[in-house]
Amino acid sequence: MERPAIERRRAPRAQAEFAIHLAERGEKRPAALQDLSTGGLRCHLGEAIREMTLVEIGLQLPEQTDTHTVRGAVVRCAKLRGQNPPTYEIAIFFTEVSPACRAAIARYVAESAPV
Repeated sequence: MERPAIERRRAPRAQAEFAIHLAERGEKRPAALQDLSTGGLRCHLGEAIREMTLVEIGLQLPEQTDTHTVRGAVVRCAKLRGQNPPTYEIAIFFTEVSPACRAAIARYVAESAPV
């Protein structure tokens, strides 16, 4: 018998399919956001990033003019099967989020489709 998965997320997540930028050591890379919460995000990127790498994220929520800068740590990097060119699923835990950004993300999550 299969055991049910244990939910480890502490914050609700919403589907979020728009472009963001990840920067590692100042080098910006475009990524496709998949889901978002006040605690972190999941995105697709064309290259791998080592787990525990600190990154800076440029995030402009739909229908907003402000671009927020968030910092986080890569907690998972997995190559997606059957993708050409190679694509990696990256999960990031936020380590630095301004109160204004956290409030904007919370509003976005509350108004969007849950994951």
